[in-house]
Amino acid sequence: MLALFTSTQGRLGRKPFWLGLLAIYVLGFLSQLLLIPDVIARVSLMGFIVAQLALLWGWLAIHIKRQRDAGEGAASAIGIALIYALCVGLLVMLIAFLTNPNEVGAANAATPPADQAAYGLFLVIVIFGLLLSPDFGVFTLILKLLVFMVCLPVLISLGFSLVTGLRKSIAPPAAP
Repeated sequence: MLALFTSTQGRLGRKPFWLGLLAIYVLGFLSQLLLIPDVIARVSLMGFIVAQLALLWGWLAIHIKRQRDAGEGAASAIGIALIYALCVGLLVMLIAFLTNPNEVGAANAATPPADQAAYGLFLVIVIFGLLLSPDFGVFTLILKLLVFMVCLPVLISLGFSLVTGLRKSIAPPAAP
């Protein structure tokens, strides 16, 4: 089972690909919990970085095997994985610049978790309100473009996964 996510050797049919992909995306979603301020204070951003690298390797391994099963090369999967890795690197730098792990405990003592969640929900509502508003001029256009650019790597990897998973398998090459 572990070889499914650690080895790029072999081929992978549709059903194991979809199950492995589901596991990767669920674990990727759950890895966001490693960005909670208390967790960052304890293990810094290294926990998130290690989790993302492991998930990226697992994503790449199952895609390369599935591509091979469909008679395709691995270059497209490697290219998309590199784009995603760059985006994760930029996200980590952004988080490092915008947070101060030394003051996480003090900030949490001053602001209860319920208040932090309320502020986050308010921010999401305001951003989506601006995104869905008819027009606030150039500001809204810039905001929409930035949100699209942030979401683009995720959309590309999801689209690539969909195309890869729907490809038909080809017969393995005959042994000489």
